[in-house]
Amino acid sequence: MKAGKIVKYCFIAFAVFVLAFLGFRIFMNSDRSALSDVYPTDLAKEAFAKYGEDAFVSFRLPDEMSHDGYITAYSPAYCEKTGEYQITVRYNDSLSENYLPGSDPEKYYFELRDEEGQTVAVAKRVAEKERYFYNYIRLSFEGITLSEDATLSLYLCSDECQYPAEHTDGIIAAHPTLMTGPIKLSPAEKKALQK
Repeated sequence: MKAGKIVKYCFIAFAVFVLAFLGFRIFMNSDRSALSDVYPTDLAKEAFAKYGEDAFVSFRLPDEMSHDGYITAYSPAYCEKTGEYQITVRYNDSLSENYLPGSDPEKYYFELRDEEGQTVAVAKRVAEKERYFYNYIRLSFEGITLSEDATLSLYLCSDECQYPAEHTDGIIAAHPTLMTGPIKLSPAEKKALQK
């Protein structure tokens, strides 16, 4: 085989590898399937029992990633009748090593804050999962009431690193104008909520 053909085939193999790698990374980054269902907390079960499929509404998140890129959020679900707000967050394994060095991910907590930066609620971790090099956490906030002008933002907090700093923006997570309507529950979600 001539040297020119060997170089050509090596280049093609390298290009295919790079494209496959980039495609896989894009897929991993855009995957929103982990912990995306309404989690069957006691409040969620109560809401489903009383109000059925119309119990939960979703929101369009203007930006799913925090401005500093530390966390991604998706799959918000809110029940006005019980005041529960659920959302899933994802962060990279490298967060505690490269960006918040010395922090313990087990001590991270998440808050919803209003436009003045006041804490409205601190989340309960209701489900956790690891996939690839990402960590996923389904969060539940209780006692949430949305007024007509209320904008709630989601924040990752670490007392060890004194994060977030004052200038840090959270992810806009809820505002009445961002409401997209009732969530169409899957058969698996309905089954879980009936238990």
